Amino acid sequence: MDRFQRLHPFTVLAVAAAVVTTTTAAGRWWLSCTVLACALIVAWSVGKSVKLVGLSSAIVLPTFASQLMIHGLASNGKFGLTQVGLQTAAELGLRTAVLVVVGLLCALIVDRHQLVAAIDLSKAPAQLGYLVAATLLLIPQLADRQRAISEAQMLRQVKFRRGPRGWFQKIRLQAVPLVLSTLEESANRAPHLAARGFPAAQSVTRLREIPDSKAQRGIRRVSGLCALLLPALLLVPNWMDFA
Repeated sequence: MDRFQRLHPFTVLAVAAAVVTTTTAAGRWWLSCTVLACALIVAWSVGKSVKLVGLSSAIVLPTFASQLMIHGLASNGKFGLTQVGLQTAAELGLRTAVLVVVGLLCALIVDRHQLVAAIDLSKAPAQLGYLVAATLLLIPQLADRQRAISEAQMLRQVKFRRGPRGWFQKIRLQAVPLVLSTLEESANRAPHLAARGFPAAQSVTRLREIPDSKAQRGIRRVSGLCALLLPALLLVPNWMDFA
């Protein structure tokens, strides 16, 4: 059993929220780098480091490039790199990297079935668990379906124009069948959900047990307070300076 599956999903998410909010409010490059290094170590310990690096790079690298273009190359005179611009771009890029890497790490280590069961067992509305489950299961299905549509178009030798117009044409020809197939699947599943009693009119017995303890509940409370209070304590002095 994965060591993170012994933890309540809300515990992992609460700690992640506290880390992200505090790091973002602090705005220190060394703290952001420390959080990123710890996230990579955690991912390596569960065998998810390669996947985390790949997914994060697809989001973080374009973000760093855009921040560099906006801040690093900005100057009053000749077009070129500036030290202040590079520092600003690096700080903003690291803040975004912390949010992306920690968020993706939670998505990789938190079991979606455990998360849905935890939502169902909590005081949250029953529909919320279904929406979370549908979203988590729909994203990979849409990716596979989009890949199948693209392969089918290649086999049929569908030709696209060059340039931006061709790119929009390709997106449109792939999006239309993707959306229509998703709507058809939703319509087909609706009677089955209604037959199984969704939404439930009364409490339902869950066979899946979610590991929880008094210590984890305490960690969640402390993490929630840290996520709310620490950013405020870090930002209040800056607000006083502006005032």
